[in-house]
Amino acid sequence: MASRRERRLWLVSLVSLPFLLAGDYAIDAWRNAKEYLRRNEVWVHGSVDGQLYAKALWSINQTRVIGDGRDTKITFPGQMRLLILQMNAQAKEEIGGAWSECELTLTDPSGRRWLPLNFILSDNISRDLDPHATPIDGCGAASRKPPAKGASTLIEEKFVVPADVIPSLSISLSFASTRPNAISFPLALH
Repeated sequence: MASRRERRLWLVSLVSLPFLLAGDYAIDAWRNAKEYLRRNEVWVHGSVDGQLYAKALWSINQTRVIGDGRDTKITFPGQMRLLILQMNAQAKEEIGGAWSECELTLTDPSGRRWLPLNFILSDNISRDLDPHATPIDGCGAASRKPPAKGASTLIEEKFVVPADVIPSLSISLSFASTRPNAISFPLALH
């Protein structure tokens, strides 16, 4: 038969169990919320000329839409188009690791997002469009070798998007050091 002390210890353990479980759930919820904020662009701010973001000034250099037969003879089936986006970044401070985990996406007003093509496919498309040109690095490659203070770099990403959303698209840019804040540029393609 169990002693009185063992019963008391068993009762204390049983009573403390709900509190321990509630504490565990609270800690997990807190960690999940922190991870969500670290990975996602929660607050997207419109970019203003001369605004410093991730220690650089950002601007759209060029956008091209390919697939409707106007820019090149290439046509895509259905309503899909290849959008090539070039952005210029001028370093105003020493960047260091501020550009790690670069994320450049296209967003429409309803919140749908398009991620860029992977770097291998992107380089292959660049070679197909202009065999003599050197492919331009994407956001991820540029983040590994950011420009020195006062220098500029060109970033190019390619997206496959439906033609009907192109006039309403905007660009979102964020880095691990800036999330959950991101900046946004209107694409203004018609």
